[in-house]
This record gives sequence, structure tokens and C-alpha cells, in this order.
Amino acid sequence: MKYEEDKRYYHLEYCHGKYLKLKAETVKENQEWDNLYQYIIKLHDILLLPKGNITRLKDLRAGYETKNGKRERKWRTGPDFGLMLDAYVLAEDSIKWNLTNTLDGSNDVRAINYCISIMIGKLNEAFARRKNRIEQIKIIKKTTNQDKGIISSSINNKIIKKDDMDISDFL
Repeated sequence: MKYEEDKRYYHLEYCHGKYLKLKAETVKENQEWDNLYQYIIKLHDILLLPKGNITRLKDLRAGYETKNGKRERKWRTGPDFGLMLDAYVLAEDSIKWNLTNTLDGSNDVRAINYCISIMIGKLNEAFARRKNRIEQIKIIKKTTNQDKGIISSSINNKIIKKDDMDISDFL
């Protein structure tokens, strides 16, 4: 058993690893939430984000599932906060235009909800871009590994091969 800072004991075989993994995910999630929150505050030029908007973003992250005609809130099944931030960046021009022209610069809950709706419309595009970025990184890693393999094999081949015309063995 291992005692942790949350004042609980965890089994070393299974529970402690699961706890550490969950703790790392929570730290990452909190950092992504902070980045999204600061971006929205800066975009709308406000001091605090209204509680209704925070609830909407957190509910979007949690995700929902319909069972027997009832809507049940899940846990971390929706888009993550990093993806929402990417979608906000994609929709930034549209949001700024709507803030100045449609919403007359208003920064109330209704105006921010309108901008969140615009962001939700860009989630699929942001997700596709994220998938493409991940695939490109995999391809780059694969090609660099192949290049390293080619270089090392060519070095090994040069060392192993002996020239038939080499007379140094006779001397």
C-alpha cells in the first residue's frame, strides 16, 4: 500500500498507477481549461466569465448520453478544452465580426453564449486539423527513424565490406 497526498492508501499493483494516471490527466485538463478561460476573457474583454457560460463549457466537456429517453451527464466524453480553444481560434474572425456588428459589443451571458455556439460550429474542423497534425507527426517520426536506420546500415555496410583489391592483408 502506498500513502498519497490526498490522504488515501493505494495498492501498488493496480490502484496507485491508475491514481497517478488520473492525477496527470487532471493536471493537463486544468491547464487546458485555464488557457481556454483566459482566451475567452481576452477575446470578450471582460474581467470574469459569467457562471452560466462556465457551466455551458463544462457541460460540453463532460458530454451527454441519452438512455431511455433521459439525458445523462457523463464524465470527460465530450471535446476537451484544448480542442475547444482550437475551435475558438478558428472562429475568432467570425466571433469578432459578430461581436461588433450583430451583438453591438455586448459582453453579457447571451452574447458569450452566441460566441460559444459559433465555436461549437468549428469543433469538427478543429478535430480534423488535430487528426491531420497527429498523422503528420507520425509520418515525420517514421521517416526520421527510417533515415537513421539507413544511415546506420550504410555505416555498418562500409565497415563490414572489404575490398577485394586491398593488399593490406598481405603486408
